[in-house]
Amino acid sequence: MTDALAPAAKLSTRAWLEAARATLIRDGIHAVKIDRLARECGVTRGGFYWRFSSHAELLQALLDDWRETNTAPMLAALDGPGDPDARFTRLAGLWVDEHGFSSAYDAAVREWARGDAAVRAVVHAVDDERIGALCRLFLDYGYGADEALVRARITYYHQVGYYALDAQRDDARRAELTPLYIRALTGPLGGVTQTAG
Repeated sequence: MTDALAPAAKLSTRAWLEAARATLIRDGIHAVKIDRLARECGVTRGGFYWRFSSHAELLQALLDDWRETNTAPMLAALDGPGDPDARFTRLAGLWVDEHGFSSAYDAAVREWARGDAAVRAVVHAVDDERIGALCRLFLDYGYGADEALVRARITYYHQVGYYALDAQRDDARRAELTPLYIRALTGPLGGVTQTAG
């Protein structure tokens, strides 16, 4: 290896991936280009090929990274120890605090999926995996299979919709309302019984 190539080789695979993730979130998948990432990282284009064999390999690594980093914390919250209330509360905390989960990353990958059928298939598989974990939670609450599935979908679609709408965020208020959300999403169906007057 020559000295001229050594600095480029020092940029780690993780650093390239983080640069690609930041660009995806900020500017969309069409901006995730080798030349642009190299410029932003202050290395040569050749440095990219120390870590990835192609642009397609980088994009696959980016999709794999999203799948792992944004799904594993959800599954850990839902399938971890504790009763269903404790597990749901952990998940809600993850969504509000976004420590170990990025709504911006989720939204960027969903936008990418709109124009790429292979990415869309991965997103659908991830959605099914996450909904499956929520369904198990609702089964643990004691609901039957169909109701557990419907509640899982309502919970998940609500959260995805919240991000899709780019709702104004007041994290303190969201945290304050979390117990009400949990009660609304996990409590018995039905409302006040109407009596004939």
